Amino acid sequence: MRLGCIISSFASVIFFIIIGLFILPAFIVYTLFYLFEEYPQDRFQYFSSIVYKIFFAFMPKLKLEMNLLKDLPESAIYISTHQSNLDYPILGYFIKRHLIMTTLNFKKIPFISQIGHLLGIRYLDKNNLGQINNIYREFEQTLQKDRNVVFFVEGTRGNGKKLGRFKKGAFRLAKKTNKPIIPIIINGSGNILSKGNFCFSKTKDANIKVKMLKAIDPNKFLNENDMLKYTYNIMSESCQK
Repeated sequence: MRLGCIISSFASVIFFIIIGLFILPAFIVYTLFYLFEEYPQDRFQYFSSIVYKIFFAFMPKLKLEMNLLKDLPESAIYISTHQSNLDYPILGYFIKRHLIMTTLNFKKIPFISQIGHLLGIRYLDKNNLGQINNIYREFEQTLQKDRNVVFFVEGTRGNGKKLGRFKKGAFRLAKKTNKPIIPIIINGSGNILSKGNFCFSKTKDANIKVKMLKAIDPNKFLNENDMLKYTYNIMSESCQK
């Protein structure tokens, strides 16, 4: 069982080798720009996007198909479905200057925690109201400076068969900041790295499809609940196609 896991995790080995090759120059660039730029982590995210592109290009048994909008707004709230931890690099592949929320606690691994912070990952402790308020305040300030934030709108990983219940945070933030919401459907990532599994599948070919829907203007809705319901319906219809 463990041997099969090691063999099947060949793709993850490739991933971390590539990260190792880029992590040092990324840190050097981050350090050089730290004193001169307000957001030096943008450089780190840029290097990371290169890592992701190489990873998906050479990863065995995986084909990544992206159907993205041609013209993206300068600043937006991206909300995505979530099937696998692979969804983080998938979104980092094309979303720039962003913060992304996660419930995965990386703080137990100091080095990984620091890397995650530089990548724009913010850990959400659902039992810590003070921390929740601080994260949403940071997200609001990020949007006010014409940057991007990303939510896994279901709040957890699903199986791709049916959308889970949407959380309200992204929609409340959209109404407050008057920033558009851009829905993203990621389908198929769970076939190669499923929920609760740290081993890459060696028996299944993964055809991961990423579809970006049209931007949703918060001004067209009376409140966050109406916007949430509308978004849920169009994303649910897109998942069934």
